[in-house]
Amino acid sequence: MWLLLTLSFLLASTAQDGDKLLEGDECAPHSQPWQVALYERGRFNCGASLISPHWVLSAAHCQSRFMRVRLGEHNLRKRDGPEQLRTASRVIPHPRYEARSHRHDIMLLRLVQPARLTPQVRPAVLPTRCPHQGEACVVSGWGLVSHNEPGTTGSPQSQG
Repeated sequence: MWLLLTLSFLLASTAQDGDKLLEGDECAPHSQPWQVALYERGRFNCGASLISPHWVLSAAHCQSRFMRVRLGEHNLRKRDGPEQLRTASRVIPHPRYEARSHRHDIMLLRLVQPARLTPQVRPAVLPTRCPHQGEACVVSGWGLVSHNEPGTTGSPQSQG
């Protein structure tokens, strides 16, 4: 199942480009109300974050012509009630985004209709400073946590 995961780690100054987080734990449903799923032609494409009722922040490499936005999502394989479907009216990649190197890999999406704020759909509280070395951080996103076998969890090959 594709479920929303959180990954906890300590910020280290030795992180290299290409380092990957390979394990996580399933989030309590709707505990990350800013988490957004971007879809392209009905298929999950990327994760993103709601930063205001009108704006979503994601990676520029996720940009597509047929992008739809789902908010209030937990399990990507089923609808459980609080989901909201939106369309992007404007896609604004970083002006210096480089597809080959992924430099400046960030974009904003303006929603045609603003998100309806609920307990399951809320903007992220943006930080006021950068984290310090050794400070605990949490990352969230969707990943595969089961191979449909009892007692198994995701593996590096199955992470999304």
